[in-house]
Amino acid sequence: MKIAICDDEIKYVEETKIKVKNILAEQNINAEIDLYNSSTDIYNCGKFYDIAFLDIEMEPYSGIKVAEKLKATNPYIVIFIVTSYDEYLDDAMDLNVFRYIKKPLDERRLKAGVCKALEMIDNNVITFFLKSGNNSVSVISDDIIFVETVGRTTRVVTVKGEYVSENKMTFWKEKLSASFFFPVHKSFIINMKHLTGYKRDTVTLSETYSIPVAYRKQAKFRSYFFNFVGGR
Repeated sequence: MKIAICDDEIKYVEETKIKVKNILAEQNINAEIDLYNSSTDIYNCGKFYDIAFLDIEMEPYSGIKVAEKLKATNPYIVIFIVTSYDEYLDDAMDLNVFRYIKKPLDERRLKAGVCKALEMIDNNVITFFLKSGNNSVSVISDDIIFVETVGRTTRVVTVKGEYVSENKMTFWKEKLSASFFFPVHKSFIINMKHLTGYKRDTVTLSETYSIPVAYRKQAKFRSYFFNFVGGR
């Protein structure tokens, strides 16, 4: 979980950080929280964030402009606009901002918003640990083409690259619970959105990857396939 907080007044950055950390601690969630008091720094950071808390009146980039830039990196980012003013509400709504919170922060409303955001992120963005280096990475679930068991690790193939994850297949079966994921084999979970070819015992993903369909899965997958195609 990666969170950004940006306000040109340092006291609000620190206040927001403390309150958000307390909420996350109650939910037993660890997060990296980056603090900014310069809209230029966050605008140019190029980082992937799951959640951002942004003051709307900043120079040279407003909170709306910063939100637009962050969404270019992660279209599923949850944006909280924090401000003392109401006149920017329409702009915030046009950008599908998740919450518009006035200063001083209402802890009850902030907690409700953060908890709802966590539910959304769990469905859209998956954070997992890499096999080497003890580093973590976040990927958008739609971008995952397939996950494969390789020995004691899993290979995660996405539209932006491949990763070797220390997480077992049980982790991925739990995380990839959306209707467009299907376990075609005990060693493979595929994303139907990337399916470009299908035979009885094989599927092709992104016109590149040939994945086996286990014999015991073939009848169920055939029915699933036609329901999926018919529903699109």
